[in-house]
Amino acid sequence: MIDKLDVKVPYSASFQPEFRFLPKEVRYASFSSSIKPSRHYQGVVDLRPFGVDAVLHAYFKHRGPKNHKIEIFDTADKSLEQMGKIIVGVFDVEPAPLELLRLDLAADMYGIPLVHMHESLRVKLKRSAIAIGERDYEEIGKRRLEYFRYGRAPNCVRVYDKVAECKARMPEILKRVIQDADLPTFEDLFGFSENVTLTRVERQAGGGRIPEELATFGRLRNAAAFNPFANVEVIRGKIPFPDPARVGAARSLKLAGLRDYIERFGYQQARAMLNRDRNAKRIFDDLDAYLSEEKASTELSVDSVLDSYRRSVQMQIDGSVEKRNGFDSLSNPDSNKESWSILTP
Repeated sequence: MIDKLDVKVPYSASFQPEFRFLPKEVRYASFSSSIKPSRHYQGVVDLRPFGVDAVLHAYFKHRGPKNHKIEIFDTADKSLEQMGKIIVGVFDVEPAPLELLRLDLAADMYGIPLVHMHESLRVKLKRSAIAIGERDYEEIGKRRLEYFRYGRAPNCVRVYDKVAECKARMPEILKRVIQDADLPTFEDLFGFSENVTLTRVERQAGGGRIPEELATFGRLRNAAAFNPFANVEVIRGKIPFPDPARVGAARSLKLAGLRDYIERFGYQQARAMLNRDRNAKRIFDDLDAYLSEEKASTELSVDSVLDSYRRSVQMQIDGSVEKRNGFDSLSNPDSNKESWSILTP
């Protein structure tokens, strides 16, 4: 899926009538107003109060043309047609030729915990043969969330627990719900249960390194044919590390110790060492049961990641991406504009 999209809009582009006040107001940008100053742009304004699900970064401050940037919210839930409507809802432009400034392409892997992904995935980088994911943390909604990154942002592969990320964002989303309305459930908002195991794998691109095949908005119609995970490998043969949240703390410690024995001494020698009190069968029966429970994790492959990405991005291209019971866009009513071709080369 297209999980994040920032689009460059030329300085010469005209604002739509309802936003023609912005060029005058942006000069008064301040942290106490609705138009905020920023490091790279003269003003940044959240367009959701105007019914547009995006942030506008207006008038680039540094050398070169004073172009704009539109940062579209929740692109994973939007079709390309809907993203195009957002752009032309703010500017009188043809979206297809517009250059991309940031593009994140993602795949959702159900049933595979984050810790298993970290053990199994490797990413080939130019300066090293195979890079192991670097553990990092991010503060979202007062929660400290762990993720793994292969490479350096904004050009990297990033892997994180999507359910945990959604739970962290949910309180802020609910603040935008009308007070008298019934509160949506987690599944209403995000389209899946809060009890599932769901890990998201993202290929992030930016900083002038957008793939040439997808360098403009119009070229996103080819996104399903593009492989964003060409440098990803899956290392097989390891027993998945037991997650205490899934198997319990005591069982996790026992399984982790058994896992280390096998990796250090091999299966047969480890079994012989642990059979001193004739307990090896019981211990290894529990290991077999655990491996059966974690079967989905052992079926991870590069093809499964790529298939998940291609299925979801094709839905965005053909417009079949599903809405979530009306709650997928709490502040973005449908545009009244007529439909247009956003993918014209």
